[in-house]
Amino acid sequence: MKEVLQNINIMELLSAIWTVVLVPILGYAWKQAYSWLETKKLDKYAAILYEEVIKSVKCVYEVEVKDIKKTADWTPEKQKEVKELAKTKVCQALSTSIYRSLKEANSDFEDYLDSLVGTALFDIKNKAL
Repeated sequence: MKEVLQNINIMELLSAIWTVVLVPILGYAWKQAYSWLETKKLDKYAAILYEEVIKSVKCVYEVEVKDIKKTADWTPEKQKEVKELAKTKVCQALSTSIYRSLKEANSDFEDYLDSLVGTALFDIKNKAL
């Protein structure tokens, strides 16, 4: 047993432990920490997006919709145009990094934004906001 212990090179042993045990554990921990931070960032960006949607829908509703809603000019085409205007205002209000991050995280970002605009409009109509 003494012979075996004398022939063991401590540096080789530590190097093997580092390679086999510690590197994979540290790599996994780093990946999990990065994923958690990315999720937190996206949560914050989603909250900013919803705030901007509410602001834009209120603005468009006050400026564009209120005056023409009870006239013959309020057609389904005009409704689509106003909704697109609100979506454009939202995208312009977001910073480039937030817009890019949300678009990368959501492959159907345009549909998501469309549903947020619809939800905010419903809430405004029912005075929930």
